[in-house]
Amino acid sequence: MNRPMLLIAFCAWSFVPARGQNSAIMDTIGLTALWAHDPTLTGLGVTAAQVEFAGPGAGQFEADPGSPGQPVALFAYYSAAGASGAFPNSVGSESGHADMVAENFYGENTGVVPGLEQVENFEMIFFYTLVIQTHKPLPAQVFNQSFEFGNHNATQDQAYDDYIALCHTVVVSGIGNGGPVLTPSDCYNGLGVAAYGGSSSTGPTADGRCKPDITAPADVTSFSTPLVSGAAAILIQGGNRTGSDTAAKVDSRTVKALLLNGAVKPSGWTHTPTAPLDPHYGAGVLNIFNSYSELAAGSHAPSATGLSHSRRHPPLARGSAFPMPQGWDYRSIQSASTAQGVNHYRIITSGTGALISTLVWNKGYNRKAINRLALFAYDANGTRLASSTSLVDNVQHVYITGLGPGTYELEVVKAGGSPGTPGVVSPRETYALVWDFGR
Repeated sequence: MNRPMLLIAFCAWSFVPARGQNSAIMDTIGLTALWAHDPTLTGLGVTAAQVEFAGPGAGQFEADPGSPGQPVALFAYYSAAGASGAFPNSVGSESGHADMVAENFYGENTGVVPGLEQVENFEMIFFYTLVIQTHKPLPAQVFNQSFEFGNHNATQDQAYDDYIALCHTVVVSGIGNGGPVLTPSDCYNGLGVAAYGGSSSTGPTADGRCKPDITAPADVTSFSTPLVSGAAAILIQGGNRTGSDTAAKVDSRTVKALLLNGAVKPSGWTHTPTAPLDPHYGAGVLNIFNSYSELAAGSHAPSATGLSHSRRHPPLARGSAFPMPQGWDYRSIQSASTAQGVNHYRIITSGTGALISTLVWNKGYNRKAINRLALFAYDANGTRLASSTSLVDNVQHVYITGLGPGTYELEVVKAGGSPGTPGVVSPRETYALVWDFGR
């Protein structure tokens, strides 16, 4: 295994709190607005894992409950030396890095989700060997990983992709504090986080895919990562509350799509139809209020589904539409050996501004390639406004400014052909789609 690295500059351990001491951070990531809307969205009922590299001293991976101001009963500690619900304990020792990650993640006065149900604190090598490689399900629905393995490793990335595909867990990893994006943050199915306004690595990945996925404000990625993990826990809390489709709401694909779609574009953000995310900022800067609003707008089935036997897949001449400028869907799409699969979403909006839409699907278990999906946007006249058609990413993202009220259509398109055809691993693929008109 490669030598792991903490995502922190040891010469300057600078902590950027998310709550209490730094209201600017709260405002930037949408937490102030979210808690003004609903102060109970603090991670209640959600279990998270905090995975830490044991360094620089042997066994140093544990967060001291006193640092984030949480009770000892919140924690469980795991390493090759055993498991413990006490602190201090014999399975490891305190890590200053873990303490600072904890403060940003779930600190009582500084964290994004101070109301978590439990924190499972793992030593990284033990975690990778026992959990990731063996696909061991955990109670934790979010994994926070503020470390990197030291270089790009396709085998380790495949292990993470397989785990997420099987267990549907949200895995959030820092991309590094300079240079290339490294394992495990460059796996397909996880979330790779950059540091907005701080030291951060830059995409694309070694094999040409878009990373990071998203950005959050911090000096280094060790501390931007738990802000995103906390936001994921809030979405899972919201998804677990009431109503139907709970499994769809908390699936890693839905949570990832919501986080990316809610992000705010900073100055200098760019993308192209074949490179859907910015190499510095991903989809933009985390904004949990936007993401939660999109979740709360509810799920909506396609206006129509079908097959297209040519490369053209025009929008619907007529069809049901829903007057919901925000929303999401979690669904499968089917193609055929001679035709593309097409799911149409016809949407009416009275607002003006931008259209933002994000499509996410997984690299499947034990697969060496991904199914090829694309995302298109049309106006009511059938004019194509934007497309996202990367051949290598399992994320597509469209962003159009200056739109007025009217009827628009989003299309999710799956490449057709027999399995083994380029872009076709299987006839069916499950995806999450999120949209926001007029933001």
